[in-house]
Amino acid sequence: MNSLPTPELTDGVIFLRPLAAEDAADHLAGEDEEMSKWVSGGRSTPATVEAFIRNSQENWRSGGPRRTFGVFDCASSRLVGFIEVNLARLVEPGQVNVSYGVFRQWRRQGLALRAIDLMDEYLRTATEARQIVVRIAPANTASLKLAEKAGFTFHGLFDEPEGRMVRYVRDIKT
Repeated sequence: MNSLPTPELTDGVIFLRPLAAEDAADHLAGEDEEMSKWVSGGRSTPATVEAFIRNSQENWRSGGPRRTFGVFDCASSRLVGFIEVNLARLVEPGQVNVSYGVFRQWRRQGLALRAIDLMDEYLRTATEARQIVVRIAPANTASLKLAEKAGFTFHGLFDEPEGRMVRYVRDIKT
């Protein structure tokens, strides 16, 4: 199968690019209790982070459904988090599931909002998706507030394989 183009998207403050093997140590170092609780499903290890990055790279090479980007600070080129779209998890026709995480020392600077907007740009140009869905645990109050701040609309509370989740939906900007 042909590999997908590996875009780099930027707004001048952050840039997104697919994760590479050399990002593993920074990814592991950036994970804290909040990220491991809400995003990783438990504490990561060097082996699990390396496997995650290899799997992400394979999805890019094979045209697989998961498109994971590292979120990097433009000024320092440091990895500050990640954002991922899962094109196979179509919640409803035309919708795609997006998840994200920003490392503790980089939070509350608007970087997740910027990453969501850049992901929106990627989805608009690279897919047929019309809406982004974020699924958030009801107790994850920081992510619930971020979804609203990012222009997502409350869609409901749903029983999902991971447990009860709040869904927020946002139209992809045209």
